[in-house]
Amino acid sequence: MKKNYSFKRNKPKSLNNNGFRQKSDNKPRGKPIEIMGKYEIMARDASSAGDRIAAENYMQHAEHYLRISNANKEKKIDN
Repeated sequence: MKKNYSFKRNKPKSLNNNGFRQKSDNKPRGKPIEIMGKYEIMARDASSAGDRIAAENYMQHAEHYLRISNANKEKKIDN
């Protein structure tokens, strides 16, 4: 018997309080250097709260966005 998954496709998207549709993806928004700063702040907050694991995780995310920012700068220089 074939399963019916049509209910997922026909589900209306919810609207936020501005009347715009909410995006289902959970991507950080902004320039890589701005995102890096946000992750550094979250790492500092986690560290001050005593959560070393979360702090390290956030620092690794910040480092990732630093690499993206540096790659974008190198790409602009090459052009």
